[in-house]
Amino acid sequence: MKKVWKALKILILASAGILFLDLCIILFFSFYRPPIHKADAIVVLGAAINTPSLYNRSLQGLKLYEAGDAGVIVLSGYMQKVIKENASATIPTILEDKSGNTYENITNTKAILGNGKSLIVVSDDFHLARSSLLAMREGFWPVYWSSPKPYYYDNDELAFYYFREVFAMLDYLPKFIFGN
Repeated sequence: MKKVWKALKILILASAGILFLDLCIILFFSFYRPPIHKADAIVVLGAAINTPSLYNRSLQGLKLYEAGDAGVIVLSGYMQKVIKENASATIPTILEDKSGNTYENITNTKAILGNGKSLIVVSDDFHLARSSLLAMREGFWPVYWSSPKPYYYDNDELAFYYFREVFAMLDYLPKFIFGN
């Protein structure tokens, strides 16, 4: 029985260590912003349609484009509408509307842009680690990341999304290691 308890303690400590490391990675990507050098493309990652998150991610992508950080924006249909409504000129966009999750969004973007391209990933702070690491895993380099200010979330919502992202990162661990 002592061996079972010892094994259980080790398992619990290892799990806690992995969760802590996971959270540290998420927080690093949330608060650190590498200086952005001109990239091949900006990819604005999706969220639920007609939400403040998707709207503000779209505006962040537009802001980066207008700053000259990339020559094209990869996005989905609703985001294209937001950019057209807020841009002062016609913006070159590539429509990627086949994705249902972050992994598909990054791999579909790779299929469109090709290998070895530099990328700016735009999403919310809590989502930047998973999406940027996936982009690196799929061969984008360098990968920069950016997000809008999260004023549209209250503190409880942000805490929930960070908590959820810890487990989403664990769920994506095989994709980080093995690819599809």
